[in-house]
Amino acid sequence: MNRKYFKLLITITLSIAISSSYLKGYHNFSTKYKIDSKILKLWSPAKVSFKTSIGMLKESPIELYFIGSESYNLLYYAFAKNNTLLIDELLQIYMQTLPYIKEKKTYNIYEFNKNQEKTTLTLTNPIYIWSNKEGDEELISSAQFLFVLSFAFNKITTIANEKRSTTMNYFINEFAPILSNHYQRWVIGVKSRDETIRNGSFSRRGWGCKDNQDEYIYARTLNQMIEELGKKSYHGASYCNIIADPSLLIISGLGYYLAGTKNQYPSYTIPNEKILENFLIKSVNVVSKQFKKSRIRDVGSKPISILTFQEGAWNEHPDYYYSDYSGSSFPQKKNRNCNSSIGRDVAHGSRLLYLLEMLAENKDKFQIEFPRQDEMEMFTNAFFYNIFNQNVQQPLFKNYMNGSNGWFRVNYESRKGYGYPPYSIGSEGALLGGYPRLAKYNKNLETIFEILFIKFNSSNKEDRAFIHQFYEKSIWIEGKQREVYHFYDKKLTPKTAIYLINFYSSLI
Repeated sequence: MNRKYFKLLITITLSIAISSSYLKGYHNFSTKYKIDSKILKLWSPAKVSFKTSIGMLKESPIELYFIGSESYNLLYYAFAKNNTLLIDELLQIYMQTLPYIKEKKTYNIYEFNKNQEKTTLTLTNPIYIWSNKEGDEELISSAQFLFVLSFAFNKITTIANEKRSTTMNYFINEFAPILSNHYQRWVIGVKSRDETIRNGSFSRRGWGCKDNQDEYIYARTLNQMIEELGKKSYHGASYCNIIADPSLLIISGLGYYLAGTKNQYPSYTIPNEKILENFLIKSVNVVSKQFKKSRIRDVGSKPISILTFQEGAWNEHPDYYYSDYSGSSFPQKKNRNCNSSIGRDVAHGSRLLYLLEMLAENKDKFQIEFPRQDEMEMFTNAFFYNIFNQNVQQPLFKNYMNGSNGWFRVNYESRKGYGYPPYSIGSEGALLGGYPRLAKYNKNLETIFEILFIKFNSSNKEDRAFIHQFYEKSIWIEGKQREVYHFYDKKLTPKTAIYLINFYSSLI
């Protein structure tokens, strides 16, 4: 066994046994293993991926999703490290999307009826929109990208004007009106030529959701969803009433954006700021009530409190049909088994982390109490005790936030033989979703991710075999488990570089 790894293994074993013991933070570890240098080395091949995505925007705005999600951890890291050169490089990548945004006086929305009719509204004022060839807004892609832009906007506004780079100022000037325009549209709506205020729908149509009373295919605006959940008014299947990813991203991005405008006040103001702020406060109040506190026992049988989100809400959603089947062979229909308390998958569950981090940093600006320090600790406890497999020699992470470890997205979108096996979407999501940052609330997490970092950089055959089996092979395609990443190649693919740079930049 590698001597450095063995020493670290002793440390984590003692740490779990004596939970109050102190562990060194990522800072010392990062310095020792020169993580900053590794990140900069990875940045060169990683940039190729973003360049490719930018080039594909002329075909579809879906690439905004990947530009945002695959750069966020690095952006977070760059601001935390005050690395102006890296910040500017990332901002310049985001600004390359500007030629693809359109200023339009029309907006496509889907009506709330069984025919899923699309209406093109003629507007009194133009909107900014990244739209597809049919003129539709790709909501999840835009929401993900604008969340990242809002985070950058917020961080730049904390820097004194005289210390901002030229790129930072240009970013603010170009994207501030785009951010305002999107959040106004998503929260308040658009005004058509007949002076009617209309909202685009946050639809669950693809999930086959139907309203029990009115018989139309289920869709709600963001405001309607928040209002109904606040009143505990539910429709159809449980997953038709969840606070889904676009909603979490918009609420989180709006929080960063509004906090940034407060940092700039009085030099920068926006229309309807109070309406947007009231919506944010109301949304957080509703979202906070979807969290559940409970008690479990840690590895030493000591009772601890955990915080989970919307348990059971995804029950019987097609992506979750096999969430309690943890067999190694590809699922058959007879294996269908979904836990009634199933949580979100760990990868998509990172949007909860986005929201909680935004609130922890900015809640005082809005007189919001959630989340308290102890609630962040409870959320982290849930991750550590529910999701981490408690194996310090082979650290893995279960697929679902409630601790289930079955398959995810089996035969997704009619792709036969496709799916994520146990420990796949969970382990990938744990490393790419920013979860290492939770170590500030539970020191044991630091050492778990440090062990994984060492294994990813190890020459030991056992370490490499473990990483190959569970981290390089992350998905089944056409009935066979596929190797997606190649961590030990001398020349890394852009996809592999993106993976590693997201993991390493979270060790902060």
